[in-house]
Amino acid sequence: MHYLPILLQIAVVYLFAAASPGPNFFMITQLSLAGRRGLGAASALGVGTASTIWAALAMLGVAAVLQKIDWLYGGIRIAGALYLVYFGIKLLRSGARRDDAVQTRLPADTPPAADRRAYFRAWRTGLVTCLTNPKSCVFWTSVFAAMFPQHPPLWFYGVVLVLISALSAGWYSSVAFMFAAERTQRGYRRLRRPVDALCGAALVGLGVKLAADR
Repeated sequence: MHYLPILLQIAVVYLFAAASPGPNFFMITQLSLAGRRGLGAASALGVGTASTIWAALAMLGVAAVLQKIDWLYGGIRIAGALYLVYFGIKLLRSGARRDDAVQTRLPADTPPAADRRAYFRAWRTGLVTCLTNPKSCVFWTSVFAAMFPQHPPLWFYGVVLVLISALSAGWYSSVAFMFAAERTQRGYRRLRRPVDALCGAALVGLGVKLAADR
């Protein structure tokens, strides 16, 4: 069996899914706009880590089992919804603050050593946002059920994980650096309040939708 076409199919389907606006996109966009250049990239790596974990769980069949345990799947769904609503409310509150108060806190590109924990927090935000989205569980279970070959060689599993990790981190890092560009930053400083409000409302809306889904 030729495995390259299968890998290409998985890559194309994942890129289409990643490119569609969702919690990961809005979270990385806002961190890139409002924080240091590297914070968005750190959060993108967190999403890439979580995507790889979900893919591994789907390969092991754990994701399919999670879908059948209603209380556990529902718990993940509610936790993810609450996290999105919490993050969205923080952005809405930020959008309501005075522009001059926020602009004075805009950090430089190189943070002091004592503040490097911000990168870990950004990575953790990306990780938690993706891990607590049960739609990732559904997505990977569906993709592997439809595309994964029966009894593939062991190396194929490793290649798929590396592929997903690279695609996820690469795509979301590109989004992060695009919104962290100096020109984009200047525009954001002028439109900070409506942009924060829009991202916050989108995340709250996604959280409410996720909580209402069955």
